[in-house]
Amino acid sequence: MPSTLRINFIYMFPETKERFTAASESLGWPYRTLAQQVIQAFFKKHRDFYVEAALKDAKARGMDESDYYQTLRDRSEDDLARYVRGRPGFGVAPLDPVEPIPTGGEFKQKYNTITLSNYNYVLLRVAKVIDADNSSLTQVVSRMVKYHFDHYWVPNYEPQIELDQRCKFR
Repeated sequence: MPSTLRINFIYMFPETKERFTAASESLGWPYRTLAQQVIQAFFKKHRDFYVEAALKDAKARGMDESDYYQTLRDRSEDDLARYVRGRPGFGVAPLDPVEPIPTGGEFKQKYNTITLSNYNYVLLRVAKVIDADNSSLTQVVSRMVKYHFDHYWVPNYEPQIELDQRCKFR
């Protein structure tokens, strides 16, 4: 059964907003599901890092893997056990280089809900737990969106848009 996450806003720098909008309007990615696609792509690439981080975090809290997983899936991070061995080092997380997005009105883009598999929903919650900046879930999603368009715009999106505008195949 999928999990639904209510995200009222995604924070975006102007360049990210332009790219997000262009991907939606020019490439047929529905605006309301594009963030979901971004999160799925992010965890396809970085799944191993977040799985290892989850296992380290669970161990440092004295929780077994299943209890840790179920707590993040069904309850809140506040319900996780306190650290018994101190907070572990996770290394450089994929989102660490992505600066937090300002939350002022000019950076807010209305959104609604994101539907994810339970597995990716739990990985998203792990990303929030291990985030060095202790970001909100909205900020974590916003940084994933920025990461995605920073890394994939030039090789994946831009060529399709340019070729279509020129009515060319290559």
